[in-house]
Amino acid sequence: MVVRVRVLVKRGSKEVETSALANSGYESDRPEVHIPLTLARKLGFELEHMRSERYSVVGAEISAYILGELEVKVVAEKPTRYVKARAVAVPGEYEVILSDALIEELGIELTRPKTGLWKLRGEEESRSSAPPEYWP
Repeated sequence: MVVRVRVLVKRGSKEVETSALANSGYESDRPEVHIPLTLARKLGFELEHMRSERYSVVGAEISAYILGELEVKVVAEKPTRYVKARAVAVPGEYEVILSDALIEELGIELTRPKTGLWKLRGEEESRSSAPPEYWP
């Protein structure tokens, strides 16, 4: 199992609640979130003239489209704040994925990743992983 959390992804006046994979192996220098192209359209990103960057992943390199900025926050009983993040997209990937820098900024602590348990910084009790949500 992996850790997935419910998040609100917001761009301007458009906001979508979805499940997001908390991937500590997705390393970034600043908060970054992978947004599937279907969700990017729903959030109003212009996809016609996207630029791409090369990303190193396990054993390979891929091209990721740079979409722009948006805001992300965790859906929880305790209010959390929005964090600005750079949105990217990789064609063929259908899940929202949080980078290590964004996980940390959101205050998410992966307590038992294999079991799917996590908590927000300062909480005592761990939470169960959310079910996956795909955007094909």
